[in-house]
Amino acid sequence: MFLFHPVLNLLSVGKNSLVVTHYNNRGETIMKKIKTLKDGTEVIIRPLTNNDVEKSFQFFQELPPEDREYLRVDVTKRDLVEKRILTMKGKNVKRIAAFCDDKIVADAALELEGVGWKAGVAEMRIIIARSFQRKGLGIIMAGELYLLAQKEKIEELVVKMMKPQKGAQSIFHKLGFHHDMILSNYVKDLHGHKQDLIIMRCSLTELWQELEDYFYEKDMRHAVTHMF
Repeated sequence: MFLFHPVLNLLSVGKNSLVVTHYNNRGETIMKKIKTLKDGTEVIIRPLTNNDVEKSFQFFQELPPEDREYLRVDVTKRDLVEKRILTMKGKNVKRIAAFCDDKIVADAALELEGVGWKAGVAEMRIIIARSFQRKGLGIIMAGELYLLAQKEKIEELVVKMMKPQKGAQSIFHKLGFHHDMILSNYVKDLHGHKQDLIIMRCSLTELWQELEDYFYEKDMRHAVTHMF
């Protein structure tokens, strides 16, 4: 029996979304989604592949220093950027990106914790180019990670960030995440300074509710706008 899921329908297709499939040079099927942002800009969202190393490196190079400072690895080093893409399958990481004019403008990842006592848990990461922030791209990327998490039967999501990342904490709070733990002086930023690590947590159900509210409100605004 097919059950209609309103949020999945909005995330997967929606009025401002188009799904396209194509094949890479190894004959593998790659699904792309064309999404329209708040300002009318169209972006293509698809999984990262081994062919995207240069584009990924360029994306991280163009991030402002203050946005790179608290990332997990030094993304100014090409070999580290290449490694994070080439080792995706071995590390059980799902990576997607948003493209505009063939350039990456957002990078997102779902890192599965594996089996055993951490089964059903995944870590979520999203990075948006400065020029594409406040356009709804962050919530769209979160929606795509939600779909991946549901497919992998994930029950709970966590995000980890350093204390100075107030903007990121605010965004994830709006998505339904709540502060779970603070580890004092637990990690170092790229300058070698010790920072508190903030761990936030959210059930997939809570994230679904926030996404449902957002996309329903957006869809209603679209409908009202086109009534007059």
